[in-house]
Amino acid sequence: MNKDITEKKLEDHNDVFCDIVNVLLFNGARIIREDELEDYMPSSQYKAEDGFLHEEERDVAKRWKKCNIKIASFGIENQSSYYKYMPVRIIGYDGANYREQLLDKGMKRIYPVVSMVLNFSMKRWNRNICLYDVLDIREELKPYVNDYKINVFDIAFLSDKQIEMFQSDFKVVAKYFADRRKRRKFSFPEKIPEHVDEVLKMLSVLTGDVRFTEGWNSELSKVNKEGFTMGEKWIDDIEERGVKRGREEGIKEGIKEGHTAAEEEMKRAVELKSKGITDIKEYLSAGISQTIASLILGIQTTSN
Repeated sequence: MNKDITEKKLEDHNDVFCDIVNVLLFNGARIIREDELEDYMPSSQYKAEDGFLHEEERDVAKRWKKCNIKIASFGIENQSSYYKYMPVRIIGYDGANYREQLLDKGMKRIYPVVSMVLNFSMKRWNRNICLYDVLDIREELKPYVNDYKINVFDIAFLSDKQIEMFQSDFKVVAKYFADRRKRRKFSFPEKIPEHVDEVLKMLSVLTGDVRFTEGWNSELSKVNKEGFTMGEKWIDDIEERGVKRGREEGIKEGIKEGHTAAEEEMKRAVELKSKGITDIKEYLSAGISQTIASLILGIQTTSN
Protein backbone atom coordinates (compact mmCIF):
# COMPACT_ATOMS: atom_id res chain seq x y z
CA MET A 1 0.00 0.00 0.00
CA ASN A 2 1.19 3.52 -0.77
CA LYS A 3 3.07 5.01 2.21
CA ASP A 4 1.13 8.30 2.22
CA ILE A 5 -2.22 6.53 2.07
CA THR A 6 -1.25 4.10 4.84
CA GLU A 7 -0.34 6.78 7.38
CA LYS A 8 -3.58 8.65 6.71
CA LYS A 9 -5.97 5.75 7.26
CA LEU A 10 -6.15 5.96 11.06
CA GLU A 11 -6.69 9.73 11.16
CA ASP A 12 -9.32 9.52 8.45
CA HIS A 13 -11.73 7.85 10.89
CA ASN A 14 -13.99 10.57 12.32
CA ASP A 15 -13.62 9.39 15.91
CA VAL A 16 -9.84 9.66 15.65
CA PHE A 17 -9.84 12.93 13.73
CA CYS A 18 -12.13 14.78 16.14
CA ASP A 19 -10.19 13.34 19.09
CA ILE A 20 -6.93 14.78 17.73
CA VAL A 21 -8.52 18.19 17.17
CA ASN A 22 -10.26 18.24 20.57
CA VAL A 23 -7.11 17.35 22.50
CA LEU A 24 -4.53 19.41 20.61
CA LEU A 25 -6.67 22.51 19.98
CA PHE A 26 -9.21 22.48 22.81
CA ASN A 27 -7.24 20.87 25.66
CA GLY A 28 -9.40 17.76 25.68
CA ALA A 29 -12.80 19.46 25.69
CA ARG A 30 -15.25 17.57 23.48
CA ILE A 31 -15.99 20.57 21.24
CA ILE A 32 -16.30 18.58 18.00
CA ARG A 33 -18.25 15.34 17.66
CA GLU A 34 -17.48 12.68 15.08
CA ASP A 35 -20.98 12.87 13.56
CA GLU A 36 -20.36 16.57 12.82
CA LEU A 37 -17.47 15.87 10.45
CA GLU A 38 -17.55 15.24 6.73
CA ASP A 39 -14.72 14.26 4.40
CA TYR A 40 -13.14 17.04 2.43
CA MET A 41 -10.01 16.89 0.30
CA PRO A 42 -9.00 20.26 -1.14
CA SER A 43 -5.89 20.33 -3.31
CA SER A 44 -3.20 22.88 -4.05
CA GLN A 45 -1.78 23.28 -7.56
CA TYR A 46 1.72 24.43 -8.44
CA LYS A 47 3.98 24.56 -11.51
CA ALA A 48 7.13 22.51 -10.95
CA GLU A 49 10.56 22.72 -12.55
CA ASP A 50 9.49 20.26 -15.24
CA GLY A 51 7.02 22.87 -16.50
CA PHE A 52 3.94 20.78 -15.73
CA LEU A 53 1.12 21.65 -13.38
CA HIS A 54 1.15 19.44 -10.30
CA GLU A 55 -1.36 18.97 -7.54
CA GLU A 56 -0.80 18.37 -3.82
CA GLU A 57 -3.43 17.11 -1.42
CA ARG A 58 -3.58 17.44 2.35
CA ASP A 59 -2.91 14.28 4.31
CA VAL A 60 -6.37 14.38 5.92
CA ALA A 61 -9.03 17.10 5.87
CA LYS A 62 -12.56 17.36 7.31
CA ARG A 63 -15.33 19.94 7.38
CA TRP A 64 -17.02 20.68 10.68
CA LYS A 65 -20.77 21.14 10.24
CA LYS A 66 -23.69 21.70 12.58
CA CYS A 67 -27.25 21.66 11.32
CA ASN A 68 -25.84 21.71 7.76
CA ILE A 69 -23.99 24.95 8.51
CA LYS A 70 -20.28 24.78 7.77
CA ILE A 71 -18.32 26.05 10.77
CA ALA A 72 -14.71 25.34 9.86
CA SER A 73 -12.37 23.16 7.87
CA PHE A 74 -9.52 21.23 9.55
CA GLY A 75 -6.49 19.79 7.84
CA ILE A 76 -3.83 17.48 9.28
CA GLU A 77 -0.32 17.07 7.91
CA ASN A 78 1.92 14.27 9.22
CA GLN A 79 5.67 14.80 9.34
CA SER A 80 8.20 12.21 10.47
CA SER A 81 11.00 14.74 9.99
CA TYR A 82 11.49 18.49 9.88
CA TYR A 83 10.59 20.29 6.62
CA LYS A 84 12.05 23.76 6.18
CA TYR A 85 9.36 25.16 3.90
CA MET A 86 6.28 23.87 5.70
CA PRO A 87 4.79 27.40 6.13
CA VAL A 88 4.76 27.80 2.35
CA ARG A 89 3.13 24.40 1.86
CA ILE A 90 0.43 25.21 4.44
CA ILE A 91 -0.27 28.56 2.76
CA GLY A 92 -0.92 26.66 -0.47
CA TYR A 93 -3.36 24.27 1.20
CA ASP A 94 -5.20 26.98 3.11
CA GLY A 95 -5.33 29.27 0.09
CA ALA A 96 -6.77 26.51 -2.08
CA ASN A 97 -9.49 25.93 0.51
CA TYR A 98 -10.45 29.61 0.68
CA ARG A 99 -10.35 29.90 -3.10
CA GLU A 100 -12.70 26.94 -3.41
CA GLN A 101 -15.12 28.62 -1.03
CA LEU A 102 -15.13 31.74 -3.21
CA LEU A 103 -15.91 29.68 -6.29
CA ASP A 104 -18.90 28.05 -4.59
CA LYS A 105 -21.88 30.09 -5.81
CA GLY A 106 -24.05 28.75 -3.02
CA MET A 107 -21.62 29.90 -0.33
CA LYS A 108 -23.10 32.71 1.79
CA ARG A 109 -20.22 33.07 4.23
CA ILE A 110 -16.52 32.22 4.39
CA TYR A 111 -15.61 29.82 7.17
CA PRO A 112 -12.12 29.49 8.72
CA VAL A 113 -9.49 26.96 7.73
CA VAL A 114 -7.32 25.43 10.46
CA SER A 115 -4.18 23.46 9.58
CA MET A 116 -2.35 21.22 12.03
CA VAL A 117 1.13 19.77 11.52
CA LEU A 118 1.79 16.64 13.58
CA ASN A 119 5.51 16.18 14.12
CA PHE A 120 6.41 12.56 14.92
CA SER A 121 10.18 13.01 15.10
CA MET A 122 12.22 12.82 18.30
CA LYS A 123 13.19 16.50 18.01
CA ARG A 124 11.01 19.53 18.67
CA TRP A 125 10.00 21.61 15.68
CA ASN A 126 11.34 24.87 17.05
CA ARG A 127 12.22 26.73 13.86
CA ASN A 128 10.53 27.86 10.67
CA ILE A 129 7.06 27.98 12.17
CA CYS A 130 6.05 31.13 10.32
CA LEU A 131 6.56 32.60 6.87
CA TYR A 132 9.05 35.24 8.06
CA ASP A 133 11.35 32.40 9.21
CA VAL A 134 11.44 31.04 5.68
CA LEU A 135 11.71 34.26 3.69
CA ASP A 136 14.89 36.07 2.79
CA ILE A 137 13.27 39.43 3.48
CA ARG A 138 14.67 42.92 3.95
CA GLU A 139 13.56 44.81 7.05
CA GLU A 140 12.06 47.68 5.03
CA LEU A 141 9.75 45.20 3.26
CA LYS A 142 8.39 43.50 6.38
CA PRO A 143 5.57 46.02 6.98
CA TYR A 144 4.15 45.10 3.57
CA VAL A 145 4.55 41.32 3.71
CA ASN A 146 2.00 39.39 5.76
CA ASP A 147 3.42 36.78 8.08
CA TYR A 148 1.79 33.34 8.35
CA LYS A 149 2.15 31.11 11.40
CA ILE A 150 1.65 27.36 11.29
CA ASN A 151 0.36 25.14 14.12
CA VAL A 152 2.92 22.42 14.90
CA PHE A 153 2.38 19.77 17.56
CA ASP A 154 5.35 17.68 18.72
CA ILE A 155 3.67 14.34 19.42
CA ALA A 156 6.68 12.77 21.16
CA PHE A 157 6.78 15.72 23.58
CA LEU A 158 3.14 15.61 24.68
CA SER A 159 2.79 15.29 28.44
CA ASP A 160 1.31 12.18 30.04
CA LYS A 161 -1.68 14.32 31.01
CA GLN A 162 -2.26 15.33 27.40
CA ILE A 163 -1.92 11.76 26.16
CA GLU A 164 -4.51 10.58 28.69
CA MET A 165 -6.96 13.09 27.18
CA PHE A 166 -7.14 11.08 23.97
CA GLN A 167 -10.16 8.80 23.84
CA SER A 168 -9.50 7.23 20.44
CA ASP A 169 -6.85 4.88 19.12
CA PHE A 170 -4.58 7.85 18.53
CA LYS A 171 -3.65 7.52 22.21
CA VAL A 172 -1.71 4.36 21.30
CA VAL A 173 0.29 6.21 18.64
CA ALA A 174 0.95 9.26 20.82
CA LYS A 175 1.98 7.12 23.80
CA TYR A 176 4.34 5.05 21.69
CA PHE A 177 6.27 8.12 20.49
CA ALA A 178 6.31 9.74 23.93
CA ASP A 179 7.57 6.53 25.55
CA ARG A 180 10.13 6.08 22.81
CA ARG A 181 11.53 9.57 23.39
CA LYS A 182 11.63 9.08 27.16
CA ARG A 183 13.04 5.56 26.75
CA ARG A 184 10.22 4.09 28.75
CA LYS A 185 8.82 0.62 28.32
CA PHE A 186 5.84 0.81 25.99
CA SER A 187 2.81 -1.41 26.47
CA PHE A 188 -0.15 -1.80 24.19
CA PRO A 189 -3.54 -1.38 25.88
CA GLU A 190 -5.16 -4.51 27.21
CA LYS A 191 -8.29 -3.67 25.25
CA ILE A 192 -7.93 -4.22 21.53
CA PRO A 193 -7.95 -0.89 19.61
CA GLU A 194 -11.01 -0.10 17.52
CA HIS A 195 -8.87 0.38 14.41
CA VAL A 196 -5.98 -1.95 15.25
CA ASP A 197 -4.93 -2.54 11.64
CA GLU A 198 -4.67 1.21 10.98
CA VAL A 199 -2.80 1.80 14.26
CA LEU A 200 -0.13 -0.76 13.43
CA LYS A 201 0.23 0.38 9.83
CA MET A 202 0.63 3.99 10.94
CA LEU A 203 3.30 3.02 13.48
CA SER A 204 5.05 0.97 10.82
CA VAL A 205 5.10 3.85 8.33
CA LEU A 206 6.12 6.54 10.81
CA THR A 207 8.92 4.46 12.37
CA GLY A 208 10.02 2.68 9.20
CA ASP A 209 9.70 -0.63 11.06
CA VAL A 210 7.68 -3.17 9.07
CA ARG A 211 7.66 -5.56 12.04
CA PHE A 212 4.64 -3.78 13.45
CA THR A 213 2.52 -5.09 10.60
CA GLU A 214 4.43 -8.35 10.30
CA GLY A 215 3.85 -9.01 13.98
CA TRP A 216 0.15 -8.32 13.64
CA ASN A 217 -0.27 -10.68 10.72
CA SER A 218 1.59 -13.53 12.40
CA GLU A 219 -0.22 -13.07 15.71
CA LEU A 220 -3.69 -12.39 14.33
CA SER A 221 -5.11 -15.69 15.60
CA LYS A 222 -4.16 -14.79 19.18
CA VAL A 223 -6.32 -11.69 19.29
CA ASN A 224 -9.85 -11.83 20.64
CA LYS A 225 -12.53 -9.35 21.65
CA GLU A 226 -11.63 -9.56 25.33
CA GLY A 227 -8.09 -8.40 25.01
CA PHE A 228 -5.10 -7.55 22.90
CA THR A 229 -3.37 -10.68 24.15
CA MET A 230 -0.19 -10.34 22.14
CA GLY A 231 0.39 -6.82 23.52
CA GLU A 232 3.36 -6.51 25.83
CA LYS A 233 5.21 -9.67 24.77
CA TRP A 234 5.00 -8.68 21.13
CA ILE A 235 6.08 -5.05 21.58
CA ASP A 236 8.91 -6.16 23.90
CA ASP A 237 10.10 -8.47 21.16
CA ILE A 238 9.99 -5.65 18.61
CA GLU A 239 11.94 -3.31 20.88
CA GLU A 240 14.51 -5.98 21.77
CA ARG A 241 15.09 -6.91 18.13
CA GLY A 242 15.19 -3.23 17.21
CA VAL A 243 17.99 -2.53 19.69
CA LYS A 244 19.94 -5.58 18.49
CA ARG A 245 19.47 -4.69 14.84
CA GLY A 246 20.51 -1.08 15.50
CA ARG A 247 23.71 -2.18 17.24
CA GLU A 248 24.62 -4.68 14.53
CA GLU A 249 24.04 -2.13 11.79
CA GLY A 250 25.97 0.42 13.77
CA ILE A 251 29.00 -1.87 13.95
CA LYS A 252 28.82 -2.83 10.26
CA GLU A 253 28.11 0.56 8.77
CA GLY A 254 29.40 2.95 11.45
CA ILE A 255 27.29 5.30 13.43
CA LYS A 256 26.15 8.42 11.66
CA GLU A 257 26.06 11.62 13.63
CA GLY A 258 23.24 11.15 16.11
CA HIS A 259 21.40 12.92 18.86
CA THR A 260 20.71 10.20 21.40
CA ALA A 261 22.89 9.00 24.25
CA ALA A 262 22.93 5.45 22.83
CA GLU A 263 24.26 6.64 19.47
CA GLU A 264 26.94 8.76 21.12
CA GLU A 265 28.00 5.83 23.29
CA MET A 266 28.33 3.56 20.26
CA LYS A 267 30.26 6.25 18.42
CA ARG A 268 32.79 6.55 21.25
CA ALA A 269 33.18 2.78 21.33
CA VAL A 270 33.88 2.64 17.58
CA GLU A 271 36.51 5.36 17.99
CA LEU A 272 38.26 3.41 20.74
CA LYS A 273 38.21 0.27 18.58
CA SER A 274 39.75 2.21 15.68
CA LYS A 275 42.65 3.18 17.97
CA GLY A 276 43.40 -0.47 18.58
CA ILE A 277 42.14 -0.53 22.16
CA THR A 278 41.08 -4.06 23.06
CA ASP A 279 40.96 -3.97 26.87
CA ILE A 280 37.29 -3.94 27.89
CA LYS A 281 38.20 -2.14 31.13
CA GLU A 282 39.21 0.94 29.12
CA TYR A 283 35.78 0.95 27.45
CA LEU A 284 34.03 0.72 30.81
CA SER A 285 36.15 3.52 32.27
CA ALA A 286 35.16 5.68 29.29
CA GLY A 287 31.48 5.30 30.29
CA ILE A 288 30.64 2.66 27.70
CA SER A 289 28.34 -0.14 28.82
CA GLN A 290 29.62 -3.70 28.98
CA THR A 291 27.04 -4.79 26.37
CA ILE A 292 28.23 -2.31 23.74
CA ALA A 293 31.90 -2.86 24.60
CA SER A 294 31.42 -6.61 24.20
CA LEU A 295 29.69 -6.18 20.86
CA ILE A 296 32.46 -3.91 19.58
CA LEU A 297 35.23 -6.27 20.73
CA GLY A 298 33.40 -9.40 19.60
CA ILE A 299 33.32 -10.86 23.10
CA GLN A 300 30.66 -13.50 23.72
CA THR A 301 28.61 -12.63 26.81
CA THR A 302 26.25 -14.82 28.78
CA SER A 303 23.35 -13.75 30.97
CA ASN A 304 22.98 -14.98 34.51
